[in-house]
Amino acid sequence: MASSRLNTLNHKKLVSRTTTADIGYTSDTSQRQVQRGERGPLEAFAKDGAIAEMTSFQEALGAPALSNFFKVSMDLASEGAQPIRQFPGDSGGLSSDTEARGLNQWLTSAGVLSGDDKVRYELLANEAMLPGTQMSVAQEIGSRQGIKESFATQRNYTDISISFYVSSDYKILRLFQEWMNFMNPIYHSHDGVPYSQASPFGYPNNDDSFAYHRFRYPAEYKKNISITKFERDMGTGSKKGGRRNLGDGQEYTPDAITYNFVNAFPTSIQDIPLNYQAGQVIQVTVEFTYDRYYIVNTGEPKPQNSQQVRNSRLSSPNGSSTWFDQAASYSDHA
Repeated sequence: MASSRLNTLNHKKLVSRTTTADIGYTSDTSQRQVQRGERGPLEAFAKDGAIAEMTSFQEALGAPALSNFFKVSMDLASEGAQPIRQFPGDSGGLSSDTEARGLNQWLTSAGVLSGDDKVRYELLANEAMLPGTQMSVAQEIGSRQGIKESFATQRNYTDISISFYVSSDYKILRLFQEWMNFMNPIYHSHDGVPYSQASPFGYPNNDDSFAYHRFRYPAEYKKNISITKFERDMGTGSKKGGRRNLGDGQEYTPDAITYNFVNAFPTSIQDIPLNYQAGQVIQVTVEFTYDRYYIVNTGEPKPQNSQQVRNSRLSSPNGSSTWFDQAASYSDHA
């Protein structure tokens, strides 16, 4: 039974990932085995030339991608709060008081987004995750006798987690706390009014027993986030200290891949343990959810807009004829 099953395999498509040195198979041992009428370790599975042997697994892998080269980017920018209008529609009636009307203005008034803070926060990201995706499936049972069919119904995106080092000014920790404060502001006093803008020194009125929370509109607190995976010698070749592909000697030009997360916002700030043991650098892990993501590769042509796609579909590569002309020509010959 086993021998007949072995005969049905296509031995020419078998690929061995081990090298001849790994299994002790050299040309000298092969000649001695042939002289003694013995079968070598490779001939035990197929006839001569039936197995395509790779000289090295590294040749197939080339230059591997390493997990410790990435960059996190957040769509945040410093922006000052706007003056409050005393009379709606009156451009001249401006008050000396200011109001944060967007997330950037709120974070800036909180003192956590000014100058080069954005670049600093992105550099403090020490761990990120490239998410996967999955399809929700619906099953159809009984439409065909003895067959159970499955159909994709919805694409689901998994949340991402990003960890940051916490500096002694705690700004990175307050950044995401203030982001959530903007999403779900507290209404204080008997009149139930929210804070017009954030405060760098905290909110002393939050302990009011009659205070409550209300959510803002999603368009106000959602921002785009991107995670770019690259290599250490990104954009360099062998002449600039870069590597070469192992085996073929060709110059290695690494690419970068960027995951762009659309309409992302933080949903959880994980606990930070504190203790009196040996001191360690504090890290905070923030979980984000988003609507969807798309991937951009470096070195690839920029995606065309809808009008360019339609034009390319209607015209041939050399621009000599349109799709309608080709269809008409085909119908005339038919």
